Amino acid sequence: MRTIITLPDQLHARSKSRVAELGISLAEFVRRTLTAELDAPSPQGDIDSICGFVSGTPFDMARDGDGLIAEATEASLGGRRS
Repeated sequence: MRTIITLPDQLHARSKSRVAELGISLAEFVRRTLTAELDAPSPQGDIDSICGFVSGTPFDMARDGDGLIAEATEASLGGRRS
């Protein structure tokens, strides 16, 4: 099947440079790139990798945000005030 696509000039130039390095046609490059993208596994989040990042009492940023920011600012200043 034939398909027509429009590429920004810079992307076209970069693609042409890359296909010259690879010694293939632009069409083959597009086929390979699409195949790699479509065959790649879907990213899956690993909930275990983020567990433990947050500790302490749960908070509501919408409700408690000003206090949390003030507390963090106070801690970063080490109690100093200008």
